Amino acid sequence: MTEPQDTRQEIWLGALCGRQIAEHAFRGLPYEACGVLRGKAAAGGMRIDNFLPMRNVAPDPLHHFILHPEEWTKQCLRGEGLIGLFHSHPHSQPTPSDEDLRQLSLFAGLIRIYLIGSPGESKDAIRLNGYYVVKGADGLYTLEPALIKRG
Repeated sequence: MTEPQDTRQEIWLGALCGRQIAEHAFRGLPYEACGVLRGKAAAGGMRIDNFLPMRNVAPDPLHHFILHPEEWTKQCLRGEGLIGLFHSHPHSQPTPSDEDLRQLSLFAGLIRIYLIGSPGESKDAIRLNGYYVVKGADGLYTLEPALIKRG
């Protein structure tokens, strides 16, 4: 009997970007951290080439994130390569919250992937979940789970 294949789209995350994301998330504790993912489409998915930390300017950074407007605008105007966002959930699982889904429409038309991280078992480990941003026939955006490939 064969094992069922995972049919989720893939996100390739290089070791350096993975470390940078984890470091930024841990430096931000106990608050949510956020940043921009730059890269490009690759066979069967997306490849993250760069992670750029951003300031979280949310009034309640313990439970929300808002990208610094000037930093975000600069990244949007920088041209090709903007593929996604990262933010952390320091006190919960790395799955989309109701607030994440409400905010999705603010930037979903500009990105293709969304990463959420939470502190892992060890001091430097981060649990990371990836999602593809999908626009439905109704015009609303949703997040579809992706498979993160590290290396």
